[in-house]
Formats: sequence, structure tokens, C-alpha cells
Amino acid sequence: MSCQQQEEILVKTVCEIYDKISKLESLKPSEDVNKLLAQLKLTCIPPNPIDTTKLCQKHQEIRTHLIQLRGESQSSLETHFSTKLGSYENPLDHIEEFPAYPNYIKLDLSKRMFFHTTDILNVSDELSDYEVVFLGALVGINKNDKVKVINHLAKYMAPNSILMLRSAHGARGFIYPIVDLTDLKGFEVLQVFHPTNEVMCSIIIARKSIINAGFFKLLSLTCWCNGVEWSL
Repeated sequence: MSCQQQEEILVKTVCEIYDKISKLESLKPSEDVNKLLAQLKLTCIPPNPIDTTKLCQKHQEIRTHLIQLRGESQSSLETHFSTKLGSYENPLDHIEEFPAYPNYIKLDLSKRMFFHTTDILNVSDELSDYEVVFLGALVGINKNDKVKVINHLAKYMAPNSILMLRSAHGARGFIYPIVDLTDLKGFEVLQVFHPTNEVMCSIIIARKSIINAGFFKLLSLTCWCNGVEWSL
């Protein structure tokens, strides 16, 4: 099967799933919601040569809306279980009911992390106090918003501090926004990780540059990820 045929089949399948998801009355956890989201994920896991950033306008609009809908479903999932667990007399005794709980157990760094609820564009000089900043995948769903946030971080992060961004690769671009490395002005890109398993997000590690803004230097990593796309 040619690359073009693979891409056409993928786009057709994703559009069919999108059509069903967009017609749901609610994105709260349910059999239909869970089934469709699982189908979408399984569709996007296998390697595919597609570049979702170069789709036609119609499919780009579907992709953007699909990312938004999936984000809303994740929010609904967390709200649902937050309400459910909060209804118990001892919520922590039932914490394992939350599907993503095992992921949080693995976050050993959580005790050294701080969480602030605010618009990142309203945070300026305080950013220079941190050695590492994580940029969530859904912070800036479209390219313009993502670049706006990245430029803001480049302006206020401390020199040599680390920026870790969640991105996507191939068909996974239907689930998460893709960060274009050329948009990382003011950062030196150190590594790019593309998972090949059920983990959907790619990871980009970049260092706040002192002089050579926009300089790329990618290093490989051998594990369950495909490491490097190119090196300059």
C-alpha cells in the first residue's frame, strides 16, 4: 500500500470517528464516549507517514475541533471523578477509581513541583525563578496561539533554563497539537522524543538560549522512543 493510500484511509477513518463524536449530546464519561475515544487513539497509534499540518483546510478544521473535543472530554472525565470521589466520606480510600491514578503514582517529582492556576501570558518576571518549565500539549491548540505562548516564555524564562513541551508526530497530530521546531525562537532544541507505544505525546526538550536564538542541536535517545529527526 502506498503512502498516499495509507494517509487517505487514515483521514477517512478519523473523519468518521470525528463525525460520531461531534454528534454526541455530552462528552461526560459514558460507554459511547469511551468507545469512540479509544477507537480514535487506536487509529492514531500505528506509524503513518502523514503530516497533519499539511492537510487541506477542511481536514485542518476537523483536526482542530477534534483536539478541542478530546480536551473537553478529558476535562469532563476529571470533573466526573472529582465529584464522585468528593461524595465519599473518605475520598482517598477510593482514589484508585480514577482511571489515570496509576500515572500520578509515577510522578515522583510532584513533591518538588508547584502549580499555579493562571493565564501563562499574565506571568512574566516570575518565570525566571524556575529552572524547568513544562508546556502542556493543549496550551495553544492552534499554531498562532502556541507560538504566542512560546515567544512569551522565551522572553521571560531565565537563560539556560529548560523548557519541556508536549507535541505530537504523524497520525497522533489528530489528538494533540504539533509544535514546529522552527517556532522555538530563543531556544536551543536538545532532544525530541517520538513514542512508538500507547503514549500519544512527543516530548521536546529545549534550553533557553543566551545568544544563538533558534539554533537547533538534537541528540538521540534509545529506548521505546524514536529519538531524532535531524541534527544541525
